[in-house]
Amino acid sequence: MKQLLFATLLLVSIQGHATEIEVMGDIQRQLPAEEISMLKTAEQEFLTLELKTMTPFTKGTVILIPDWSQHAASPRAINYLRTTLIDYGWNTIAMMVPDALASVDTETLLAYQTEFQGRLAEVLKRAASKHGNLIIIAQGSSGALINTMIQREQISAPQGLILLSAYLADAKLNQAVSLAISQHKIPTLDILHNQDNSVVAASSKIRLQLTRKSMKELYRQRILAGTVDDEPEWLFKEVYGWLTYIGY
Repeated sequence: MKQLLFATLLLVSIQGHATEIEVMGDIQRQLPAEEISMLKTAEQEFLTLELKTMTPFTKGTVILIPDWSQHAASPRAINYLRTTLIDYGWNTIAMMVPDALASVDTETLLAYQTEFQGRLAEVLKRAASKHGNLIIIAQGSSGALINTMIQREQISAPQGLILLSAYLADAKLNQAVSLAISQHKIPTLDILHNQDNSVVAASSKIRLQLTRKSMKELYRQRILAGTVDDEPEWLFKEVYGWLTYIGY
């Protein structure tokens, strides 16, 4: 049944036709009820998927945030990490994000970020009720927006931030993402891959330059040969290795 769910949701993610409500309905029908939690902002309810660590010790909680073109049960990077990290001492919470923007500019992005930030605040409250450290893993546009929120102190800062091909399609806005990464002091693992689009590829060099200029501690950039979605086992090794390196 889970294989059918993942195949179905992969298809709608690729086609880009399913709305958040449609995907949420599929998840609720096909994943165990005990994994599903509904959280609520002032505007609406949204879905999260929670798993408890399967080890006798707890390192903390990892919040997994998909790109706005994907979902909390994505059969690619996000789902692999949320179901694997529990065997290494981490609780996981994967959250649904609002539907993707049709076009990205300052005005539409601000409205989207307000809704996204409200959801993330509720997830952070949920994670704060659990024992241990807090790590955020965020993909694509979601990762780009979270950097700005951390830089502006709009959300509670995690103990570590892992970015998976984080970018915004608008070149000017994407430059601001690179600057934000260099200015906040959160330990950051910045994972890219050699098949990323040109916007992401162009920003990799400037991120290294800005983080060195600002003397940011604990910034690591890794470029994978495959994609973060197509090589989830290799991605996990990078994530787990870095978390161990910074002491978690």
